[in-house]
Amino acid sequence: MEVLQDIGLWSWYVVWSLLLITASLFVYLGLGGTFIITGLALVHALITGFDPISVKLLLWLVGLALLGEGIEFVVGTFYVAKKGASKLGVAGAFVGGLLGAVAGNGVIPVIGAVLGSFAGAFGGAVVGEYVNRERLRASLNVGGHAFLGRLLAILIKHAIALVMVFLILRATLP
Repeated sequence: MEVLQDIGLWSWYVVWSLLLITASLFVYLGLGGTFIITGLALVHALITGFDPISVKLLLWLVGLALLGEGIEFVVGTFYVAKKGASKLGVAGAFVGGLLGAVAGNGVIPVIGAVLGSFAGAFGGAVVGEYVNRERLRASLNVGGHAFLGRLLAILIKHAIALVMVFLILRATLP
């Protein structure tokens, strides 16, 4: 009978792991994967009486989720500035990313928002830079950096989400 209990416990752990890893992938869809992970940990903590997931771990998870949001904003917006974009190019990348996400979501819900944010960041940076410098080649180069900055920001945020998943799985290991 004890073997069956162990199998059940480990089966639950595998399902829990897959759920957390899937939630981490929501970062790529712009759906707040780090906050979904935190929410799942909170539900687990409430069900189990905050053992093994403690209030301290939950606070760490909230901090990491906020850090991920901040890094995504800073890297996604200012990477392009570091690569030589003008203020108009930086503003264009930021506004274009937002407008692209909204427009893309209207075309293809969820996935369109992600693709739109990349295309919008590129297009907005190109337009902003072209208005400022009136050189197409330089504007396209800045647009490429805006696209890469957005990609880098999402990859960093996913890495933070995976750290969160690791912390939760380590705490809940049977």
